[in-house]
Amino acid sequence: MALYSASVKPVSRGGGRSATAAAAYRNAERIIDERTGEIHDYTRRSGVDHVEAFAPHGHAVQTSAELWNKAEAAEVRKNARTAREVLVALPHELDQVQRGELAKSIAQELADRYGTAGTLAVHQPDREGDNRNHHVHILMTTRRIEADGQLGEKTRELDDVKRGPQEVEWIRGMIEERTNRALERAGIDARVDRRSLVDQRDAALAAGDKDRAAELDRPATIHEGPKVTQIRRESARAGRAPLGALDRASANDQSRELVADRKALRTVTAQIFDFEKARAARDLAAGTAADGMAAFKARFQQNQEHQARVEAERERMVNETRRVAQERAALERQERAREMTKQASRNDRTKDRDGPDFGM
Repeated sequence: MALYSASVKPVSRGGGRSATAAAAYRNAERIIDERTGEIHDYTRRSGVDHVEAFAPHGHAVQTSAELWNKAEAAEVRKNARTAREVLVALPHELDQVQRGELAKSIAQELADRYGTAGTLAVHQPDREGDNRNHHVHILMTTRRIEADGQLGEKTRELDDVKRGPQEVEWIRGMIEERTNRALERAGIDARVDRRSLVDQRDAALAAGDKDRAAELDRPATIHEGPKVTQIRRESARAGRAPLGALDRASANDQSRELVADRKALRTVTAQIFDFEKARAARDLAAGTAADGMAAFKARFQQNQEHQARVEAERERMVNETRRVAQERAALERQERAREMTKQASRNDRTKDRDGPDFGM
C-alpha cells in the first residue's frame, strides 16, 4: 500500500501570510510584493524539484510574480484569503518524471473544476526526514480567472460551511483516483486509499480478507507537527535526547492549528451572515419597490379617474352654459318680438287719432 496524504488549507492575511510570500517560498523564487513593497527571495532554497504554472484549459498561464500580485491586489480585507494550498504526497514508487506528470494532472483538474490559476512546486524529501516524502505544493487562487487574465468572482463553494467539506472530499477522492491511475500506468501494484485504517479494516472484514484486516488492525500514525519535527532534528544533530516533552509541543502545534481553523470558520460564518443579510436587504428592497410600484399604479389610476371626472364635469358645464345662452337668446328674441308687436299697436292707435277727418 502506497502512502496517501492530501490536505487543503487557505493562505490568509489573518495568519500573517501572503500569496506572494507563500509562492516564493514554495517555488524557490524571488517575488516582490507590489502591495507592501516586501521582497521575498528564496532562490537559494534547495529541494525544489520542479515548478510550473497552470490555468484552466483555454486560458494563458501567468508568471508567479504576476499572478500572485494580482491575487493580493484583488483583496482589500485585512483577513482576506489570498490563496489556497493543496498539499499532496506523491508516491515514492514513481520516478521523477511520473511524479511530475501526476502533480500536473492534479493541478489541471483543480483548475478546470474551479476556474482557478496557480503554480505547483514538486519537492524532494528532506535530507533529514523520510526519504519517501515526495510531495507537491499546489497553490491556487481563491478567485476564478477571467478570459483577460484578471481575477473575478470568489470560489465560494470551497468556503461554504456545508458545501466546503463536500468539495474537499471530492478533491481527496480525485487525488486518490489519479494517483492510483498513475501507479497502474507505471506497472506498479501498490495503490493508495484515502479511507481511515478503521474503514479499510471494516471493508476487508466485509470482503472476508482476514489477513488484510489483521494488517490494518494497528493505531494510525500521528502527525506530530512542524515544531516536533524541528525539535527531533535539532536533537539528532546535537546527539542528545529532546529537551522537554514532545507531546506538549505536539499539542501546542495542534492547538495552534485548531485556533487557526476556528478563526477561519468564524470568518466563513461571518461571510455567510453578511451574504444572508445582504440578500434579506435585497429582498426587502425588492418587496418595497414592488409595493411602491403598486401604490404608484393605484395613485395613477386614481388620478386618471379624477381627470376623467373633471373632463366630464367641464363638458357638462360647457353644455349647460351653451344651453343657458341659447335659452337667453330665445327669450331675448321673444322679448324683442313682443316689443315690436306693442310698438306696432301703439303706432296704429296714434294714426287713428291724428289722421284727416273726412266727416267734416
